[in-house]
Amino acid sequence: MTKLTKWISTNIWIIKWSSYILNTVSILIVLLWLFESIIEENLEIEFIIDLEALFAVTTGLLVVINQILRNLLKDAEYSPAYALAVGYINNFIAPVITQLKENGTKNPKLCIYRPSHFDELTSENVDRVKADLIHKKYELTEINLKLKGARARDILTLNKKDKVHTYFDFPNTLLSLYGYVDYKIESKANTSIEKIKNDLIAELIEQFYVKIDEMIKSKNLQNNISYCDKNLTAL
Repeated sequence: MTKLTKWISTNIWIIKWSSYILNTVSILIVLLWLFESIIEENLEIEFIIDLEALFAVTTGLLVVINQILRNLLKDAEYSPAYALAVGYINNFIAPVITQLKENGTKNPKLCIYRPSHFDELTSENVDRVKADLIHKKYELTEINLKLKGARARDILTLNKKDKVHTYFDFPNTLLSLYGYVDYKIESKANTSIEKIKNDLIAELIEQFYVKIDEMIKSKNLQNNISYCDKNLTAL
């Protein structure tokens, strides 16, 4: 996913409003075009703009914008990464934040790990990240958090000076996309397509976090959620 595509995906409302505005402008241009002679005669004005050419340009832009919007909505409907992100936020992140607040934590902070590849979420790599956290003088504790209307969930806490510094989670749900990648590539052994696999994995991870960002904003969780990668620089 390019930077432009990511920007468009996270600002889809701009595309929608652009479509609305261009539709309105197109209708106005058509009306002016149809009644051009009457307007010029009665108001004693002369249009210096070729309304037919302007209508052609406007409708051309409208076709492009509507196609972009259609593709974005299609991606949102069919992308398994988007579906996983929705489940991750609705079934885990949002209930955890709500429960922590109800348990007395005024402004709980939860850091979501952001991998560059699915392999970073395997148990061996997760243990390596935990070891790095310990080297940064964090005390790691896993607690079992009881959630209303849902089963209890385990969540990792990073503690300093006997206080919770932040809660931490590895989105292991992304590992379920390995099967999807193999299905899309239609091969599990051909090393000549390894780059294609890695590109698809990178795109799915990007889609996952684009949707996560969107849902965090819609649920007003910006002050509670942060990200960090394997360098742990955000902690």
